[in-house]
Amino acid sequence: MAYPGSPKARELVTSSLLSVAALAVNQLEGLFPYPLPGIKLGLANAFALSAFSLFGIRAAAAVNLTRVLLSGLLFVGFGLAFLCSLFGVLAALATLCLLGRLYPRSISARGIAQAQAMAFNAAQLAVVSTAVSSTEVFLHYLPVMALASLVTGLATGTASELICSLARRSGLG
Repeated sequence: MAYPGSPKARELVTSSLLSVAALAVNQLEGLFPYPLPGIKLGLANAFALSAFSLFGIRAAAAVNLTRVLLSGLLFVGFGLAFLCSLFGVLAALATLCLLGRLYPRSISARGIAQAQAMAFNAAQLAVVSTAVSSTEVFLHYLPVMALASLVTGLATGTASELICSLARRSGLG
């Protein structure tokens, strides 16, 4: 069944649904314990990556920035956690801009998600290192975060592929 209406209306509806889903998943992930501080699966990014696959970079930016802003407004406030998320998302979007041109010809959603996770984690570490005035935090924790990015990016990219498949089958993509 195709979504009735213009392609712009379909994009708006789908991006809105992806934003709400990303916010919900982001909050649900916060209920589970982290193996190490700052490391979580990051499945909320799967919704932004899906928006990119379906509609392009502007939709991905809208989904991710809406999620971060609403999360700050409704749940965490605008302190250090918000800054980590905001700068992480900006770094992930910059990575998406660079690598998105290769998708899907030369790089998969999983590869993009892994690179985005690495960029997100590096930006997050930079924010924390600046907040505590210590480059040692960044240098010592970066290899751990890079390794975690490979695993979490694989999961996020796989989730994005499933979301895109469901959106296309339902006529929303």
